[in-house]
Amino acid sequence: RNYERELHEAKKLKASHENIELLKEKLVEEKRRRERIEAELVKLQENQLSLKMLEDELSTWKKIIEGIPGVSSADEIPLKFASLQKEVIECMTKLGEANTQLRQLEVALGTIELDKKNAESEVMLAKEKVESSKLEIKQLQSRLSSVAEERDQLKSVVNDLKNQTNKEPGNEAVSRTFIQGVELSLTQKDSHIKELENSMSEQKAANDRHYIDLKMLNEKLNSESRRIKSLEREGDRLRSEIALLESKLGHGDFSAANTKVLRMVNALGADSEARETIEALQSELQKANEKLKVVEELKKQSADAGQLVDSYISGKIVQLKEQIATLEKREERYKTVFADRISVFRRACCELFGYKIVMDDKQRSNGIPVTRFTLQSIYAQSGDEKLEFEYESGNTNI
Repeated sequence: RNYERELHEAKKLKASHENIELLKEKLVEEKRRRERIEAELVKLQENQLSLKMLEDELSTWKKIIEGIPGVSSADEIPLKFASLQKEVIECMTKLGEANTQLRQLEVALGTIELDKKNAESEVMLAKEKVESSKLEIKQLQSRLSSVAEERDQLKSVVNDLKNQTNKEPGNEAVSRTFIQGVELSLTQKDSHIKELENSMSEQKAANDRHYIDLKMLNEKLNSESRRIKSLEREGDRLRSEIALLESKLGHGDFSAANTKVLRMVNALGADSEARETIEALQSELQKANEKLKVVEELKKQSADAGQLVDSYISGKIVQLKEQIATLEKREERYKTVFADRISVFRRACCELFGYKIVMDDKQRSNGIPVTRFTLQSIYAQSGDEKLEFEYESGNTNI
């Protein structure tokens, strides 16, 4: 019996060992399964995050599609891109043609400027030639006058000798020889005078020709200057056309039929409307927060229902916060634009009427808005010389 009992205990011990091994294997398997589940949970969170990012990107693309003029669905985007590419190619072609024309004009302008410089140098040379010709004419005239004086002196000497010969007949041979020499000298002087006169007439003719050439060069220079100005105007026109094409290429061409334009409303009504909308959204957000508190209490009772409602409420809160942020940005933009415009208006009033205007908005303790105006003349002697009044609901208090 002892043997049977020991055998039974041994069998029980063996079975318990086998159960322990099975439990260990199950424990290891459960650990692996838990690790796999945790990894799958991490992947699930990553997939949810990727899904949220894709949804945000999809909503962004939807907004972009809505903002593209002439596109109402995703199927129309390739057609719009094709038309835009066609417009870009046309603009690039026009831009290339305009650049080519501009280069040609620049080359022509450079050639004309070179011709202008050459013409100016030719004019300077012609002026120098004219001045040298005038100087030579003056020198010839002085030489001619000196030779004429010598001729007149020789003639007077010959006449004196002839008179002496008539009075003293004995010295006829000597006097005749001297007279012949003097007459020969006179003929030489006459020939020299004729040569000088011919040279002076030739110099005058050359001077006239140089004057005519100078006049023609001046006319050519004026025509080249006019041509340069016309080419510069054409170049400016082409540059403005290139700038217009580049702006069209960068920003597109405006067409009222297919272009959406964001117009800023610089009115106080729009500002107050935006404030009312923000206040309404804030009140709605407060109500949503109250609902959220109720849902959190319910979530303690029912976890699944709480998660569903929590996701819905959190999405609604995010949407409302985005709307509030957008409206706040719009309000700030309205305030900036209004401040700029009112600053311009104040400066204009100061220039027209001679008064500086300062406006300050505040609220009374009862919440009624009050606007304080301060008017000060530009001729005021001190800062105390000013007029202050308050405007409240159509009433003015000075």
